[in-house]
Parts: sequence; C-alpha cells; structure tokens
Amino acid sequence: MNIAICDDAKQYRVQIVYLLAEYAEQKHLDFTISEFSKAADLLDEAQRINGFDIYILDVMMTEMNGIELGVKLRENGYDGIIIYLTSSADFAIDSYKVDASNYILKPILKDVFVNAIDKILFDISKKKDHYVIVKNKQRCTRISYENILYIDVCNRALCYHLANGDIVESTMLRVPFIDAVAPLMQDKRFLHCSKTLVVNMDNITQVDMEYVIFKDDITAYFSKNVCRDLRTKWSEYWQN
Repeated sequence: MNIAICDDAKQYRVQIVYLLAEYAEQKHLDFTISEFSKAADLLDEAQRINGFDIYILDVMMTEMNGIELGVKLRENGYDGIIIYLTSSADFAIDSYKVDASNYILKPILKDVFVNAIDKILFDISKKKDHYVIVKNKQRCTRISYENILYIDVCNRALCYHLANGDIVESTMLRVPFIDAVAPLMQDKRFLHCSKTLVVNMDNITQVDMEYVIFKDDITAYFSKNVCRDLRTKWSEYWQN
C-alpha cells in the first residue's frame, strides 16, 4: 500500500512515518511511505506512479494548502483516501469538498491516529475485490457489493437492484436461491431476510412497517414480517 505524507513541518512527517512503521509492524502490513514538504512535489510523484492509496496532508502549507492539494488530486482523477492534519479546526467543513476520510488535530495523538488508520483499512478491505459476476443471455456484468441494495427473484432469475436504480437479471436459476447468493452471505453486510430476499444493510437508511428506504431515497416495499425482522437485525448490525 502506497502512502503519501505532505507536511512542510519535518517534525510531523517524522512522527507520522514512525507511527505508520510501528502500525505496519504490529499488523504485519506492507506500507510504502513517501514524504513531501511541498504539494507540487507530491502532485508530480502522484502523476508518475498514477496516484497513492492514502494521502496524509497538512492543511496549513505555503504555496498550496492541503485543501487545495486535495481538490487538485481529485481533479486529476486520484481517488485515494485523504486524511487531513492541522492545528486548526477552521477548515474542517472544507475537507468535505474532497470526501476526506478524517480530520486530525495537531499535536497528533497516537490513539487518534491509529484509530483513523484502523477505520481506513477496514473500509478498504470491505470494498477491495468484493464483486459478483452476473451472467445473462445478453451480457456479463461485474457488480460491486457496495452498489447492491437488495437481491430478489423475478422471472425465475436473480434480480440485483442497484444503487443507481438499475436492475440486473441473471440467467434462469438452476439452484436454490440461498445457494445462488452464498458468496454474498459470507459478507456481514448482507442479510437473508426471506426465502428469496437478501438486503445490503450498509445501504439502508430507514426501515418502516412495510417498506425500506435505501440510500438516495430508493424505496422498496416488502412484507410486514420481513420489515419487522429486518428492523431488529438492522438495528443490531449498526450497534455492534
């Protein structure tokens, strides 16, 4: 995993490198860490290697501040995770412009930093290589787990209801529903709600008496029994 640190204060670069090296050793991970004191140098290197996985950026830098650097990285198509470090909370709202993962105040506390890295690596592992290949007579489609709202059966085929509103149908089922969705059930996001229904609990925003609201206000109507059980499981999922 390639990590870029950009801070014009050497003492913080040294501290972050130490914390990352210690973390990598304890977790048996392989980090490649690059240090930069200027935003322009990081941008040049990002272009050379086609981006980093994680960017740890100081906000208050001369020439180009961390927020401007984050915007430039996004404009250049780099979607790596961004963590901001600063001695002032004044720019916290601006960090949302680049979908920053975290905003850590200086002086950097080890526990706070470690928790931020823990969350980032969990999010990465949850997304990495989690895809299902759906085949039908017309095409073969790769669908990311995070894009799935729910799966049910229609016309004797699996129907994948997606976050963008699309519905992708598989070929006709030749095995029981639970066997067909077995790979997804290894991921704790997915809940087998009824004989022919699986939902992605990460994408649910509300469970009512007879319907479920997914992200982007997509609504799906299910039975009262399904919604009742789902309310309990969904609540437990987010509390654990």
